[in-house]
Amino acid sequence: MSIADFINANPLIFYGIISLASLAIVAKSSDLLVYSISNYAKKLGISDYLIGFLVVSIGTALPELVASVNAALVQQGAIVFGTILGSNLFEILLLGIVVLIGRKIVINKTAIGTAPITTLFLGVLPLFFVIDGKLSRMDGAILLIAFLVYIARLWYGEGKLGKMKKNVKLRHIYKDSFIFLGALVALLLSARWLVHSSIKVSEILNISPYIIGLIVIGVGGSAPEMMVQVRSVLKQHSDMALGNVLGSIVANSSFVLGLTALINPFSINFGMLIITFIFLVVGILFTLVITGKEEINWKHGLILIAIYIAFLLAEWLL
Repeated sequence: MSIADFINANPLIFYGIISLASLAIVAKSSDLLVYSISNYAKKLGISDYLIGFLVVSIGTALPELVASVNAALVQQGAIVFGTILGSNLFEILLLGIVVLIGRKIVINKTAIGTAPITTLFLGVLPLFFVIDGKLSRMDGAILLIAFLVYIARLWYGEGKLGKMKKNVKLRHIYKDSFIFLGALVALLLSARWLVHSSIKVSEILNISPYIIGLIVIGVGGSAPEMMVQVRSVLKQHSDMALGNVLGSIVANSSFVLGLTALINPFSINFGMLIITFIFLVVGILFTLVITGKEEINWKHGLILIAIYIAFLLAEWLL
């Protein structure tokens, strides 16, 4: 039997294998991207919190970005929003898991500042833009500008702390640069195949592409965040883990959606987003409450996990 015959006879198996293999490559290449970027950031003297919020969160948002751009190019807005919202909600679950593993996270209120409030604002901002059923280039530009303004404020604040080094020689970062470029190529190719195969699987199973993006791509694309957060807590870098959760939500909602809409505007059925947005707001609001405390403990972690489980049940039943 030829490969073509096998594909025709077993399309679900074939595209399922392609999806899983693509997810694995996406996860590994993203992990290498984050490794190379965070290594360079540490050599610059950037703090753990900013590495988590800015460097790692943007690096780990690359799977969602590449998958979203590919989906938008074929006018699959449902996959775009499914991927972003699924990833953001999975961040809530990840924070709960991280707290359970670390037992507690001591809150550095000076480092965090207004990040939780900003996360809530930028996390729900896209909802108002898609009430009319589409995300235009103007909407994308506003989201992207909001992201850049916030990042500029973070970067300026970090510089004022006087931690950043001024002159980092090229020979100290060339290895990280090669790792970054190789991982980026692998990510771009695998994300393209991931979107294509996911669309095929949704057609074969007669499942909404939104659900595929929400559960499969959104969760699978968040694998790098899981690796980063667990390693951060085990190495006593809880600031980086918390910064990565908040930063990933901001990066997905403003940077990824903004850049995707700027490259190729797309349409979306607003009604299918409501349940997901409700749980995302609940999750971020609870995170906002607990980051106002002195520390986050395992009980808070269980509540965060319960929010995600309730979200899955609501999507399944409603």
